[in-house]
Amino acid sequence: MEVWLIPPISIWMAGGLSVVALAALVISLRRFGLACRQTVDLTAAQWLVRAMRWLIIGLTAAAWAAGFFWGQSWLLIIGLVILSQELYEGFILGAALRTGRRVEKGASPFG
Repeated sequence: MEVWLIPPISIWMAGGLSVVALAALVISLRRFGLACRQTVDLTAAQWLVRAMRWLIIGLTAAAWAAGFFWGQSWLLIIGLVILSQELYEGFILGAALRTGRRVEKGASPFG
């Protein structure tokens, strides 16, 4: 098995990524709560998408932390693939929600 970083550095990287994962989890939970409180408003869907983005960032940081801690490259690659795919889908969904709000207000969907 090939080692990317020497153990003290990889443990520090794993610790830092664990802090990022916990912070992203807290942000995600706060945004989920905000989306639940605004259920009568149409912005709740946007807050839900934002919460899901932070949740995916936190889960990816946790996978990367585990990858650095145990020296498993497949965890880093899986985390990168999941992050890129989910953020792309979240961006498309967010753009659709923003366009829908513009159309609902009577503006053109293209500008």
